[in-house]
Amino acid sequence: MPGIGIVTNPHSKLNKRNPERHKVLGYILGQRGQLAVTHSLDELQSVALEFKEKQVDVLAINGGDGTISLTLTAFIRAYGEQPLPRIAILGGGTINVLRTNLGIRGRPEDVLFRLVELHSAGGEFPVRKVPTLEVDGNYGFLFGDGVAANFLELFYKNKTNALGSVLLLLKLCAASIFDREFFRSVINNRNYHLRPAGGRPLNEDALSVMCSTLRLGPMGIPYFNLLAGNPDKMECISFQIEPSKFLWQLPVMVAGAVSGMNLWQKRICAPSVEIEADSGRPYTIDGELFKAAGETITVNMGPRLEFVTI
Repeated sequence: MPGIGIVTNPHSKLNKRNPERHKVLGYILGQRGQLAVTHSLDELQSVALEFKEKQVDVLAINGGDGTISLTLTAFIRAYGEQPLPRIAILGGGTINVLRTNLGIRGRPEDVLFRLVELHSAGGEFPVRKVPTLEVDGNYGFLFGDGVAANFLELFYKNKTNALGSVLLLLKLCAASIFDREFFRSVINNRNYHLRPAGGRPLNEDALSVMCSTLRLGPMGIPYFNLLAGNPDKMECISFQIEPSKFLWQLPVMVAGAVSGMNLWQKRICAPSVEIEADSGRPYTIDGELFKAAGETITVNMGPRLEFVTI
């Protein structure tokens, strides 16, 4: 019987704190499959081809959203037109937006134990289908540029945790008064041209554009609520906050969006969208950072994948 294939990222922050975790996961897995510790993208691509050859039943991923995005990209490339196996998210990362949306709880060891137990019993896995996004051959669930990518660049330079993100926000608050040059380097407007497939173009100044196929955003905030009525599309939001008003408008905007009010933002749902702004600007897919090759970034719908929800 084909078994469970585990991909674990030893470089994720939580796995670095627990470097023996992969051994525990391997012990729990036992003879029910194979565990691969991947240290590079080349290793990850080789593992994807190997798991395809072995026809694993379930692909289990131990890492955060960035690890998940890179792993799914490698597997989608390896499998081509062939459907991917069902996917189980164990956790083990700092940013876990997908895991939150799927309602998965517990340590990676606990999730794997439940997975192995159900696989051994031959039971049916509860699954949920989730569509992906595709940007320049990379796959994920949450795209963002502008301020979203600028903030992540700073966050990763400091190599901190969730507390570090709060401290970085406080630093930006202080910089808005005492170091405006630094503040403007992170919080700044761009002139965006958005061209959604089948919709009206938008030409606006904005701090950021974000696209998602997941309803819950970072910190579990139910932000992308239009997805409920548009299951085969992504939701894209243009954040039209003036930089000088960012610090007080952002929390008001988030609170308003949760309650159904669109303050300082425009929303569209589309199967694809072209986002034109500065060439070479940074953007993020599920926390991984990339650089725009040109002025236009095209965000498309990717394949719909099956995730195990245990």
